[in-house]
Amino acid sequence: MNVVSKEANEVLIEIVENLNIEHYWEKRFESISGHKDAILRGCFKELKDNELIDTKWADNIPYIINVLKDGYMYYEHLKIGSTKKTKFEEEMQQLLYRAQNIKSPINVAPISISISEYNRPSVDWINDFEIFYNKYLKEHSLAPRIKTILFHRQLSAFNELVSCLTSISKDEEFIVSMRGGETVISRTRSIDDKYDVFISHANKDKLNFIDELYNSLDNLGINIFYDKKSLEWGDKWKDRILDGVKQSEFAIIVISENFFDREWTEKELNEFLNRQNQNGQKIILPVVHNITMEQLRYKYPSVAEIQAINSQDYTCDQIAILFAAQLIKRLKV
Repeated sequence: MNVVSKEANEVLIEIVENLNIEHYWEKRFESISGHKDAILRGCFKELKDNELIDTKWADNIPYIINVLKDGYMYYEHLKIGSTKKTKFEEEMQQLLYRAQNIKSPINVAPISISISEYNRPSVDWINDFEIFYNKYLKEHSLAPRIKTILFHRQLSAFNELVSCLTSISKDEEFIVSMRGGETVISRTRSIDDKYDVFISHANKDKLNFIDELYNSLDNLGINIFYDKKSLEWGDKWKDRILDGVKQSEFAIIVISENFFDREWTEKELNEFLNRQNQNGQKIILPVVHNITMEQLRYKYPSVAEIQAINSQDYTCDQIAILFAAQLIKRLKV
């Protein structure tokens, strides 16, 4: 997906949504002047250079505008992926955009310009990237590599840092984590797909783990079936729980000694195993809680074949972030 400036994004949306209005852009350009006119024309050039639109100009006005295939796809990306960007995401996007217009540094001076002047844009970009790194990236898995690149500042540093930043921009799990407590999940759900996740657990684990996990998931805007919150006065609880099982996209199964040999925890587990085996899609996300993997394999060998995480290795907030990344991947399919 092409990366263009925030201003060009807004112009692309304006183009697509006003394609059928006659003389729209003639009136639009007539209504502005000075720096606003220059910015708008620059956005048209940026969109054309990125092969999102094609334009024909007459009397300094775009009289034919064709939105290309990538332009429509990018428009849909802007409209559908409407999660509000954080300051971190906006700064990252701007760095990537600026990098597209910077030439790689060289060590042979051009005829008409000094080598330091030629390399100045890339040097300035690296300085700004270092500020960005110190603000946001010290906890990322690429941080050690970035730190080394910034320390040595070889001629290859610019290209290497652009590569690192591009990889980070695709790291959904890290981006979700940088959003902190903001609501990051939203979508239209059908009747048959009411909940993002069902928390299957033993009642004895509520106070020492499950309540905190629920709060961490809820803070990310995730729609959860949790019996403590989902069951209402007068409900036939067995029917409601089975409905929750059927209507949940995923199941976080928290398996502890308290989980073993309980009628309803094992019933929930079997229901999810049957669903997963029938459609072959990932549903079960096991969390082992105060037990060993050996205990899990002995008690539930079919679950032991599914990659699990250990509650001792992650905080509830981290587990929630891991789940949000799984959900985002599912929504993109």
